[in-house]
Amino acid sequence: MKENIIQYLKPIAAVAIIAFMAWYFSDLVAYILIATFLSLLGMPIVKRLDQVHIRKHKLPRGLSAFITLMIMVSVFVLFILIIVPLIIKQANVIATIDIDALLFYYQDPMNRFNEFLVQYDVIGSGETLAQYLDSQLADLLSITKFTNFFANLVSATGSVFMASFIILFLTFYFLHDDSLGRKFILILTPDDHADNMGRVLTESKILLTRYFQGIMLEVVIMMTLESTGLLIFGVPNAVLIGFFGGLMNIIPYLGPLIGATLGVILATLSELSLGNYDILPYTMITVVAVFAIANLIDNMVLQPQIYSRSTKAHPVEVFLVIIMGGKVAGIAGMILAIPTYTVIKIIAREFANQMKLVKFLTSKM
Repeated sequence: MKENIIQYLKPIAAVAIIAFMAWYFSDLVAYILIATFLSLLGMPIVKRLDQVHIRKHKLPRGLSAFITLMIMVSVFVLFILIIVPLIIKQANVIATIDIDALLFYYQDPMNRFNEFLVQYDVIGSGETLAQYLDSQLADLLSITKFTNFFANLVSATGSVFMASFIILFLTFYFLHDDSLGRKFILILTPDDHADNMGRVLTESKILLTRYFQGIMLEVVIMMTLESTGLLIFGVPNAVLIGFFGGLMNIIPYLGPLIGATLGVILATLSELSLGNYDILPYTMITVVAVFAIANLIDNMVLQPQIYSRSTKAHPVEVFLVIIMGGKVAGIAGMILAIPTYTVIKIIAREFANQMKLVKFLTSKM
């Protein structure tokens, strides 16, 4: 009896210890996960470089990994060099908004709305909506001066540098030896389950690579579609709006709504800074329409390809998993829900395939 109890307690204790270590070293775990993600994206480039021959000699694997890492860093730096000036430009644009002219232009509708608010006791009779908006806009403009931002950035430079170094270091070695993590996990796996775990790691790597590459491709396509559409209709700062809109697609379901809302706000502030009060409704409708068409293409073409190739799950199943991920860990949980669920399904299929629920959920895998 005692031996049976100990047999069941051993895996529970092992899981508990691993969970505690992951919590205690959460920063390191985050670095490892980011490095793993980057290595999955860069591995196809490494394999292409491995096929390159200089005379009769192949490129060393270390050199292939280093070139791939430099390509990824260069792409990231290029994005920073393009986006940061646009953000600074947008901040300067917001700072040039003439608050007095804005309040004067919308004085009549604001007075009518103010009377409505006073009538229903939303604000006091001695208060005005103009005063409230004036104070809120002043606070907004003070935020956009970036003084506190750069002060915080300087103070955090040391931590950012250390995190970047750790991530780049781990990414290089994951690219250099793509079986490094596999070997470590198999060492911790009991011998009688080593074959099952090997199949789990192999299929997980294939599906996660497809998923992450698909997500990155989706983000780039959405950035291109939204930026191009906004540029065609002459929306100010279209590239920055398209960048944030495409980036928000990383967040399932909520991402497009957040991106469209942010896009409307940025476009509205740009038009207000130019004094284009008359065309403000046209600009807002244009932004919403461009985002709606782009996300219609995303929902009908891009997402079915990504999810069907990686998760191999029913749309309702995907929806419920994402909602549960959001309930557990908010936005981060929604982003990580699909890859986590994919790995859990693969593990369940290998180790608990006798259960009817597992057979049903993994029938398409």
